[in-house]
Amino acid sequence: MKTYINRFIVLSSFFLLASSFVADETPVNKNNPESEICSKTIKYTTNKLLGPNGEEITAPTEITINPTTKVITLESAPPDQEKVLFETQIESIECSFSKKLLSGKAYYKGYILQQDGNKSPTEIVLEAKDGIVSLTSYDEEKRIGLRVIFNKWEIIENKEKP
Repeated sequence: MKTYINRFIVLSSFFLLASSFVADETPVNKNNPESEICSKTIKYTTNKLLGPNGEEITAPTEITINPTTKVITLESAPPDQEKVLFETQIESIECSFSKKLLSGKAYYKGYILQQDGNKSPTEIVLEAKDGIVSLTSYDEEKRIGLRVIFNKWEIIENKEKP
């Protein structure tokens, strides 16, 4: 029972944290001109999340970032819970990924549109180091956070609408 509660707290913290950052008011798109990968749709996949104390949580998770439509989609299946699905509208992008995603960072700022029409500001930071892509979030004030190391990523072909 204690393990279930810890998993729930860590997953809840991640989703609360994702909506707690402050977003820029002016849309910006600052990409490294050599980083054409920054304009591609990329789907990141993992089966585990790491909590603030390094505890491992099994939760198949996919994050798809589409700079063309300016949408980040998160899908996760936490243990003993319903599937989680939400979208983040991208307002600004600052990306310096290398061509093959071996190094660099990407900062995505935007908002999650709530059911009541309110916008929850959010910031997603990804880092590539030696070909391993990770997402790290930690809120010092709330003392909650999460780290995700993606075991797989793939470029999805952007399909323009006719």
